[in-house]
Amino acid sequence: MAAIRQLLIKFIRWLVLGERGGICRSVQGRNNVFQAQGASFSNVELDIIGDDNTIVIGPGSRFNNVRFHVRGSGCRIEFGANCRISRGGVIWFEDKGGLLQVGQNTSMVDVQIAVTEPGSRIVIGEDCMFANDIDIRTGDSHSIIDLATGKRLNHAADVVIEDHVWIAPHVVILKGVHIGRNSVVATSAVVTKSCGSGVIVGGNPASVIKSGISWKRERLPL
Repeated sequence: MAAIRQLLIKFIRWLVLGERGGICRSVQGRNNVFQAQGASFSNVELDIIGDDNTIVIGPGSRFNNVRFHVRGSGCRIEFGANCRISRGGVIWFEDKGGLLQVGQNTSMVDVQIAVTEPGSRIVIGEDCMFANDIDIRTGDSHSIIDLATGKRLNHAADVVIEDHVWIAPHVVILKGVHIGRNSVVATSAVVTKSCGSGVIVGGNPASVIKSGISWKRERLPL
């Protein structure tokens, strides 16, 4: 009976929600494009309201339990070849003209990436490695007001993470941050300022704790 029930649930999702090949589509708007030839998906949700949005996933990429939440128009999401998101994640867009660009061979585990405010960008390089519970955002999604002037203080700013950067677990990377290639961000760091290449940053707020380094995915013998 359990097996029959699971088959029935899958059929209903296919019929009502538009799930195809591990992807559940809920798309409202015109000219929204999803391209993913040669990629594989498991429990991926496209939740889009808006026009002229594009999602391109490179060949060999594998996404598991990922939600693409788009509320806006003219946004673009690009993942290069052989990217991986495992154990869940949310790609969140608000407003128009946002960009998320991820280079090939980059891996992520349980990430939350938010591109908010018109024209905001998050650019991530090739061969990056993100551990679990990573939060990256271009804006705060709410307003902080200067009482003296009535003006908003917390405008969005782009985030750039260059090639071959390792982000350890429980890290937050905030608006306006630029991280140089070959760097490492230590566990539980809150990154509010940019850093150069080949450094380890850690702490809250994060600062450089060691320079002149690189890293490898393989654990080398001591």
